[in-house]
Amino acid sequence: MMIKTGTLREHIQAWLVFLVVYAAVFGLTLFLGNFVDASWDIQALLWLNPDRYIPVLDELIILQTDFAMICLLLISLAWVIGYHASRNRPAAQKRARRVLHVLGILFGIWYGLGAVIHDKGIFYWNEYTYPVVFPLLGLILFAGFYFAGNLYVRLDDENQRKLAHAFWLTLVALFFVNIIGEDTIKQWIGRPRPLNEANAAWNGAIRQLPDEIVRGSYSYISGHTSSFWAQTIIFFWLIKSWRFRVPLLALGLFHGYARIYTAAHFPYCVIMATFFAVVVTSALYHCLWNHRHLPLISMLLLCVALFRFQHSVTLPAVIAGIAIVWFLASLYLNRNKPKPAPLDGTLQWLPQSQAE
Repeated sequence: MMIKTGTLREHIQAWLVFLVVYAAVFGLTLFLGNFVDASWDIQALLWLNPDRYIPVLDELIILQTDFAMICLLLISLAWVIGYHASRNRPAAQKRARRVLHVLGILFGIWYGLGAVIHDKGIFYWNEYTYPVVFPLLGLILFAGFYFAGNLYVRLDDENQRKLAHAFWLTLVALFFVNIIGEDTIKQWIGRPRPLNEANAAWNGAIRQLPDEIVRGSYSYISGHTSSFWAQTIIFFWLIKSWRFRVPLLALGLFHGYARIYTAAHFPYCVIMATFFAVVVTSALYHCLWNHRHLPLISMLLLCVALFRFQHSVTLPAVIAGIAIVWFLASLYLNRNKPKPAPLDGTLQWLPQSQAE
């Protein structure tokens, strides 16, 4: 970790090192985009894309590629809100735990009902060919919220602080990986997706999954793949147990494969998205872990991202104003308290006997 004592000098050095690494990885990924038209890439896509319906695998692919990111977002956002509302107060933490358990039940029922009412116009998605994914999605959300709620009692205050710190650092990673990196690389390289009409000479051989047909935008690099790694690699480094790391890596590889299976991206675009996101997010973790004021920085970067997408200043300005007021109020309320000690980069669980 580059930031060990929290001095201004450490912060400046950490940012300089990260930005140099980021520029190098960005430049290399951009340069390697010159090789996107290799024939092996098309052959690999056709080989990895099945020519018929595969029971269970088709459904799991749709579940992963369409809903993995929203599951991560909903659960992590709910947890970090509960953390800031209850930190360092055991009674409040137990209430936050119950709230997340209730949210798990509600989201589980809501998404689970998609199996029977997915075509009634009340969801944000259209009618699904594979509605069987929704009961499983409901179970995953219930289990995820239940587990997240238990973290309020399975982690002490210091380790909850680490987890919240990782959440805010993950938002910074998403900004550099996707908002600046992926979006810019896609526009500069401009490789059409496999199902785009530019590839009509051969893409008729691709089997299309009706729930995931993507022709617009560009393929290099895969945004789904890069954003998945940007959201998870911080936690890969934070949680040192390989019982967690191996399933996480397997899920990440499956997520990348899902983008090839659905012909949303070429294999090369998925491989390079993995390289770009893993290296950038790892550099961010090792350089900027223990960075001061990460919540403020991540919220301001979120405002920049919103402005880029909406081209309107109203919502970004409101969010930025709230974040700045929150930051200044926090500084004032904690002005007489000692500064928090730097965090080590390892999440540690309480023994089961102490969890309650």
